[in-house]
Amino acid sequence: MWSDQMSVLDRIRDALSFVSPDNRETWVKMGMAVKSEVSESGFDLWNEWSQSATSYNARDARDVWKSIRANGKVTAGTLFHEARANGWRDVGASRKPTLEEIADGQRVAAERAAKDEADIACQRAETNAKAAAILKAATAANPDQPYLVRKAVAPVSTMREIDADAAATILGYAPKSGGKVLSGRLLVVPVKQGDRLSTLELIDGDGLKAALVGRGTKGGGYWATERLPECDGLSLLIGEGVATVLSAREATGYPGIAALSAGNLPAVAKAIRARYPSAKIVILADLMKATGEPDRHARETAQIVGGLLAIPDFGETRPDGATDFNDLSRRSGTDAVRRCIDGAKRVVAPDNLPRAILTCAANIKPEAVTWLWPGWLAAGKLAILAGAPGTGKTTLALSFAATLTSGGAWPDGSRAEVGEALIWSAEDGIADTLVPRLAAMGADRSRIHFIEGALDDDGRKRPFDPATDVPQLAAAIKNNDQPPRLLVVDPIVSAVAGDAHKSNETRRALQPLVDLAAQYGIAVIGISHFSKGTAGRDTTERVTGSVAFGALARIVLATAKMPDDQGGGRVVVRAKSNLGPDNGGFRYDLRQVEVAGSALTASAVLWGEAVEGNARDILAEAEARDDDGQKTATDEAVDFLRGQLRDGPMKAADVKREGTAAGISDPTLRLARQRLGIRPEKRGYSGGWWWRLPSEGALGLEDAHPFETSPSRETAPSTGSLVDYEAF
Repeated sequence: MWSDQMSVLDRIRDALSFVSPDNRETWVKMGMAVKSEVSESGFDLWNEWSQSATSYNARDARDVWKSIRANGKVTAGTLFHEARANGWRDVGASRKPTLEEIADGQRVAAERAAKDEADIACQRAETNAKAAAILKAATAANPDQPYLVRKAVAPVSTMREIDADAAATILGYAPKSGGKVLSGRLLVVPVKQGDRLSTLELIDGDGLKAALVGRGTKGGGYWATERLPECDGLSLLIGEGVATVLSAREATGYPGIAALSAGNLPAVAKAIRARYPSAKIVILADLMKATGEPDRHARETAQIVGGLLAIPDFGETRPDGATDFNDLSRRSGTDAVRRCIDGAKRVVAPDNLPRAILTCAANIKPEAVTWLWPGWLAAGKLAILAGAPGTGKTTLALSFAATLTSGGAWPDGSRAEVGEALIWSAEDGIADTLVPRLAAMGADRSRIHFIEGALDDDGRKRPFDPATDVPQLAAAIKNNDQPPRLLVVDPIVSAVAGDAHKSNETRRALQPLVDLAAQYGIAVIGISHFSKGTAGRDTTERVTGSVAFGALARIVLATAKMPDDQGGGRVVVRAKSNLGPDNGGFRYDLRQVEVAGSALTASAVLWGEAVEGNARDILAEAEARDDDGQKTATDEAVDFLRGQLRDGPMKAADVKREGTAAGISDPTLRLARQRLGIRPEKRGYSGGWWWRLPSEGALGLEDAHPFETSPSRETAPSTGSLVDYEAF
């Protein structure tokens, strides 16, 4: 432990700012590292960082923190290693990362994520193959299998058994549980994800359980006591363990589904509910050993899927260690189990908890979207206008204001309905820059107002701050007879008082603007930049700062300069729209124009022809040059990959070999692959990795992994009996 506690917390805070909390495994690991280093005093720090995750849940954060041991094996060294891998430099003092560091960190993280995805895909394929091999070699589970005898349950058709040594030979390792090697006759429980065999759970006579090694094979995986029917409207039992659901099935006759862990219950139940919308789902709760209360995972799962919760009732004196329906069945018989399941009830939230406000859809009158510029600028919504420097984003926004206030024509020829506009700019002078540009583009300046400042409580004027003064702006708009139809905020990042790279802070900061837009029907345009080093990525992710800017905006427009061989000029494209089409664009150029009635000249937008296609492709064409107008090495590699893969998928090894022959290095080829969104795919167990252009769709069924498209029946070589894979 370091002697100076404050320096410890500052250093950890600095390192955490370079790590994304969106990956749950990383999130938990960082919590372990923080708690190991600074104990309980680190919760507020870790929780604050956690809130930047897109799926942050305060209760989940508290529960996870409580479950972490104070002196665990994961230390601060793990945290600092993860931060360095994402661009952190340990300078011994707390500081915010620069935009360049963030961009570098995002690039490194993207490369690591792509590699991780490929590794997981490979492990899944290997695990699937070994699971299928064990199933072939295994025999039907007998009633005298040691674990079944111990739990006093009968085997079903969807389980088998195999000798531990035979399983180890197939796997290439001895399956273990808690460091102990499984032995004897192993019960083989096939685990599915959806309709595919994913992995196996192996259980020996002592109750030791082990799944096959392989990341990504367990989450959402389940075992069913029988082949699930295709019809809906049936009754289904979902519990944690194999013995639990076997006992419940024997008592009721209903199909049973085991999630194989408490934490996996919600994912399994939601998948089953999606498959059987009308089914009666009963969640089988295990009791907590210490309190005798139902496990919270079961209770929450029943609420999530609208199911019933069945709780084992052991009477007034629950035996030590008795927690589930198998314990109840062995103690009191199947009738006791059936009574508890028949008495299952819906989980109702306590009356003293805050309740959500619900409005019936029948009481809401449907409304059409109101547009300023149909398909491009919507009243009452936030839009983001982002792009590289030099593309004239501010002038473009001013041209929208000019068109609106003068009732002019939009670039597509449609006519604007006259309205008023509000403009706030922190970067350009009003008198010498903004007003001349508006005049040069024919704006009706009597309909345009600039937000120049705000008043303190004592009546003194100060600069307007969009991060804190939106309520004052709302009051000014309310007192006006005619509310504006357009509000320009330049730059939009100024509306965030906190860290604009944290999703939760950004969302909270932008909400007043979103509410203002909705309340008065104003189209809000927030101007922003592209982050450095993001060319080729999804356009909404390129907006500087948190992804929440692009996520919260209903429309995202993007700008870029066009190369000379593409006609020059600039282009604005529709990168995202939750309200209408999300493609296409318009060319435009900036020209110096004389301002009528003065000796001034100012920049004005001259609109050109429409451009077809999606934003990512249009911007890729526009940005496929370096600062001197020449193609970069990565651009050349992109063109090479497009040409190689134009006629269909190719083996990755062949593409790399051709790339080397063309003088393209592996790192450059990898960057080009990422820019095009090419993801490596496994073709068969031993077919190697293949690359394809994203537009081609998934590999054909005949190219899929052999165990994902297994024939329904196949001869098991060890016994000569028929193995019905569909039964698993």
